[in-house]
Amino acid sequence: MTHFTWTVKPARAAALAGVLVLLPVASPPPGPDESLAAGLRQLYGGSVQPWERWRRRSAVRLPDGREVPREEAYRDDPAFVPAARRLLASRAGDDAPLGAWLLGTLPEARWPEAESALVEALALGDERAAFEAALALAQVGGPESLDALQHAAGEASSAEVRAASGFAAAEIRRRTGVPGPAPRRASTASADTGPVLTPGFRRGVSWWMSEGRADAGEASFRRLASLGVTWVSIHTWDPLQRGLDEPVFAKPERHVGFRDLGALVRSAHAAGLRVMVKPHLEMRGERLQHNRIAMRNEADWRRWFHSYEGYVLPYAREAQAAGADMFCVGREMDSTVVRREADWRALVARIRALFHGPLTYSANFDTWQGIGFWDAFDFIGVSAYFPLSDRPFPSLAELEVGWTRALAPLEQASRRFGRPVLLTEAGFPSIPAAAKAPWREERVRADVWLQARCYEATLRALARRPWNEGAYFWLWERTSPPAFRDPSHAIVGKPASFTMARWYAGGRTVR
Repeated sequence: MTHFTWTVKPARAAALAGVLVLLPVASPPPGPDESLAAGLRQLYGGSVQPWERWRRRSAVRLPDGREVPREEAYRDDPAFVPAARRLLASRAGDDAPLGAWLLGTLPEARWPEAESALVEALALGDERAAFEAALALAQVGGPESLDALQHAAGEASSAEVRAASGFAAAEIRRRTGVPGPAPRRASTASADTGPVLTPGFRRGVSWWMSEGRADAGEASFRRLASLGVTWVSIHTWDPLQRGLDEPVFAKPERHVGFRDLGALVRSAHAAGLRVMVKPHLEMRGERLQHNRIAMRNEADWRRWFHSYEGYVLPYAREAQAAGADMFCVGREMDSTVVRREADWRALVARIRALFHGPLTYSANFDTWQGIGFWDAFDFIGVSAYFPLSDRPFPSLAELEVGWTRALAPLEQASRRFGRPVLLTEAGFPSIPAAAKAPWREERVRADVWLQARCYEATLRALARRPWNEGAYFWLWERTSPPAFRDPSHAIVGKPASFTMARWYAGGRTVR
């Protein structure tokens, strides 16, 4: 065999090296975890409609042809956990909270794979990822997570992360039956701000019935009680008003009433909650506002009140029979109240004959001052969607100034009529304009942390004003997953629910 030796002179070697440097180097193909991370980012990317939570579950077609619900897609892929870890380590956009949330959606057989990554995420400097990691551990964590959760419950820089970690630790103990260390108390409002809500403050939420279709609300009400909630406002959705000047209501086949109000009230009472029943007469046209209802003549006004009486009196009877604790006679129909106060007073008297508990009416935030019939009620009620700040990213102090401005006239009304005030609705969508237009939902990139800051400002303001005796936060309803990308008012799974819980629980551990 003949051996050949190739000798390259130094000058030629240098030139050859220069050529090699200029040649493009092919990037290695992405690994399975990198490819899947990109796919998951795309699958859950983009802004969502506020009403997406009401739609049927989205389906995903997998590469093998299977069609599965989106929340189950790729969960059996061996690369799923490494892909979620890759997202957790990313600082791009909301990759990190997405990675944490994804790990909390794994089937039980894969929980041990997720646990260590989630425990690591608790210590990240990103409060968004730490919050989602705590909620995910509530789903998939075991006793091994308790020490990390206990530490986060006491030491995390974010009050919402502390509260969520305390909740997760309690949930793991409940689920596994394995005793852990004594839970640290959640950060209290008094420790952070001084004032606290009075014991009699109605710690309420507006509760939508989709949360109780399977069990008459039992699980949902127990969960709310663990967050310190003491009252729920259960409302209907009745699109019966056909036009702003139409005196005869539509036939009620489209309305969403109570399937079994008695069962809901019993479940709420069993959980230690009280119930306000609140019928919602709605417009059929999307662009029509029930706050602008006005009839054309006297005959039509009489017909409209006949329609409304036939609508609301059966609800009052049903609420009394069910054992409800309070009744709201109407919501945001202020134009009718201003024009026809005497008719409303007569109607309220008929309702009192049927329902024997406290009554209120929910006036709109921008027209309530024109209403003068509060002496007929036990509470002055307001749908409190007051604009708090026009500035983008308002500070907590700026939001509190907005509440000071909004609440001053209500204090005067409370003194004038000798009635306490209730915020029969109060809430903020999870969007950048939450403080500017709290009543409006939009399809934009969600901002759940601004929503939480608005809740904090609200509760700070109310704790300093004892003439206000309660608030019902809008809204306790499911969110479209993942919750941190849901722009709606709903707070389930969002930081705002734990902001509320810190104030409502009054220092008790959020369970």
